[in-house]
Amino acid sequence: PPQASPGGYVLSSRPGIFKHVLVLDFKSLYPSIIRSFCIDPMGMAIALAGEAEISVPGFIGGEFDRHKHVLPAIIEQLWAARDAAKRDGDGALSQAIKIIMNSFYGVLGTPGCRFFDPRLASSITRRGHQIITESRDFIEQQGFPVIYGDTDSVFVLVPDCDDSAVAAKAGRELQRLLNAWWRQRLNDEFGLESVLEIEFETHFERFFMPTVRGGEQGSKKRYAGLQSRHAGASC
Repeated sequence: PPQASPGGYVLSSRPGIFKHVLVLDFKSLYPSIIRSFCIDPMGMAIALAGEAEISVPGFIGGEFDRHKHVLPAIIEQLWAARDAAKRDGDGALSQAIKIIMNSFYGVLGTPGCRFFDPRLASSITRRGHQIITESRDFIEQQGFPVIYGDTDSVFVLVPDCDDSAVAAKAGRELQRLLNAWWRQRLNDEFGLESVLEIEFETHFERFFMPTVRGGEQGSKKRYAGLQSRHAGASC
């Protein structure tokens, strides 16, 4: 149906065997979208009632009060708690908090939730689609082909490279450039502070993307790679 919230966006893949593929991953993409774009049931009710002094546009008619909201602050507190758990080496607590943060999108997209509204869920997932596709375009403008992407990550080929250290350096630089670009983009377009955070997560020295069975199109969600010891920070 036209008002349904779409799922995560999966980019078409490029099949083949490659050297030096980098995985750049958005840390907690949906929670960071909620925080960055002020997505909130109360904030939407205020904005749609015409009572917001300044609103943030969403999708399929959603908009959100820039200052009056609840959910972004809850996410921020959980985010800080997860960072503290990771610093303390408490992997179980960190994972539990991650699941809780990600559950907010899930309940907002569930008709059984009292706050359910397709405009809420779509303003998260459709924004995620935009972020992934525009990140791909930005990376390719820097001269690095994107051979795959899945919901919150992009797989980047380092062309004409035979040195793992050089590839890892390119991953760290792309991380820096892309984070800076999104900060500037949100400030210029919406006057918002971005908490979107992309990490250079993995470096595959060798990477295989198969075709779909019986066809020539690249597969989705199925690949294999030999990970380098120069890989970036794990999320």
